[in-house]
Amino acid sequence: MIKLTATAAIYSISPVIDIPSKSGGNPFQKRELVLDDSWFDRDNQPHQSLVVIEATGEKMDLLNQFSPGMRVTVEALVSGREANGRVFNSIRLLGIQQAAQQTYAAPTMPPQQPMYPQQPAPAYQQPAYPNAAPYPQQGYAPYPQAQPQQPQQKQGGGLPF
Repeated sequence: MIKLTATAAIYSISPVIDIPSKSGGNPFQKRELVLDDSWFDRDNQPHQSLVVIEATGEKMDLLNQFSPGMRVTVEALVSGREANGRVFNSIRLLGIQQAAQQTYAAPTMPPQQPMYPQQPAPAYQQPAYPNAAPYPQQGYAPYPQAQPQQPQQKQGGGLPF
């Protein structure tokens, strides 16, 4: 397991999630803390980055004093396992505290709608490129069209061999 410490804004906190027991016993309970680690590229375009951290047992109660938009510092354990040829990671909450900056304030990218209940993702739309020129662009020659070639006849009476 890898221990990590991260500071980010809270995107959402789920209610208690019950996962049914396979053996018919008590359900497993957890809450999900979603941190918003979104960033801007050099062109000031936003890139959303959300990280889910699971809280189980007594750690679930730690989330009661926090709300979306608050900036927090989280300690967590990262673990992974392999199943069916794939590697799966999980991040488990160890501790959480309020960061020095009280709330998250991004002028052009405020926190989105809460993640729970989940909404369908919008369809992808092709971004508009304002300086794009139609093909062929100036300075480039169009790709030459292939000319059909006539089969060459061999000597020997027109036989193919």
